Amino acid sequence: MSTDTNVQSMTKEVEKIFEATNTVVSGMNDGEHKTIVELSTDVGTALSLEPKKVLGFVSFYAHHTDIAYVARGKNGGLVKGTRPVKVVKAGKKNKSQVDTDTNQ
Repeated sequence: MSTDTNVQSMTKEVEKIFEATNTVVSGMNDGEHKTIVELSTDVGTALSLEPKKVLGFVSFYAHHTDIAYVARGKNGGLVKGTRPVKVVKAGKKNKSQVDTDTNQ
C-alpha cells in the first residue's frame, strides 16, 4: 500500500463505491435488470455523490462482477444472475445428402 495520502484517500473512496455498488446489485432480484446509468444513480444517491463521479467505477464493476452480467439491446443493462447458456441449433442437412442416405 502506498504511503501517499492522495492514493490512500482515493482508495478509500473507491472502496465505498465498490461496497455501495455491491449492495445495490445484491439487493436486486434474479433476472432483474438496470441500466448502468440507473445503477450509478442509485450508487451516487447512496453515497451522496453525483452519478457521473461514480459512473466509471460502476461500469467497471458491472463488466467484471460474477453475480451479474451485462446484456445489450432493448432489455439490456446489468442483469442479476448468471448468463443463460446459448442453445446450439442443429444444422440443416442438404437434400442431396438426405436422398443418398435413404437410397443406400
